[in-house]
Amino acid sequence: MPAYNEEENLAWVLPLLLEHLDRLARPFEIVVIDDGSRDRTAEVVQEVALGRPEVRLERHARNMGPGSGIPTGLRVARGEYAVFVPADLAIEPEDLLRRIQAGPGWDVVVGIRSDRRDYTLARKFVSHVNVFLLRLLFGLRLRQFNYLHLYRRAIFERIWPETHGVFLTAEVLVKARDAGMAIREFEARYVPRTHGQATCGNSRVILRTVRDLLRFWAKWALGW
Repeated sequence: MPAYNEEENLAWVLPLLLEHLDRLARPFEIVVIDDGSRDRTAEVVQEVALGRPEVRLERHARNMGPGSGIPTGLRVARGEYAVFVPADLAIEPEDLLRRIQAGPGWDVVVGIRSDRRDYTLARKFVSHVNVFLLRLLFGLRLRQFNYLHLYRRAIFERIWPETHGVFLTAEVLVKARDAGMAIREFEARYVPRTHGQATCGNSRVILRTVRDLLRFWAKWALGW
């Protein structure tokens, strides 16, 4: 769970996740990656972790931007499967449990959000353009690329991502598809953010994502 200035969300998301994950009756952990937060993000995680050793905190020394917490989480996670969950949750907990239970037998499970009701027109436009470019340039036949994904961690022994931003999830999908790995789509009910502000939609992040996409496409197209 990457988090940047998410103290308000983590205060209710972590207890809610723990309540639902307990129903799995199997070992699990929640690894929160604090991406150089300036609020009480780390303190909130530590308070929850006092009574629940399943909750762990990892910290970046400085803010590295959206997507940077995923490779960090994959390095320190200990389970056979890992699922990226945003700090505002963005999914009904029951759907998250169904996704985890659907993991075995697949290398990657791609979440398909039900709607984008809290997106501005500009953010919806950017999202549609992103999907169009990924389908056009890489021939990916998936419907979405940047929601919640579940991974078999062993796949990263073969396809470790080069990018550390928002484009990372799409890069993994391209490499997994090219390596013949099993990919499945999974419908999920989207839950809009209630606290804080999303950072993936600002112009700086969008430009960085476009840059990463084109750099990777150039390498991929030339067989590098």
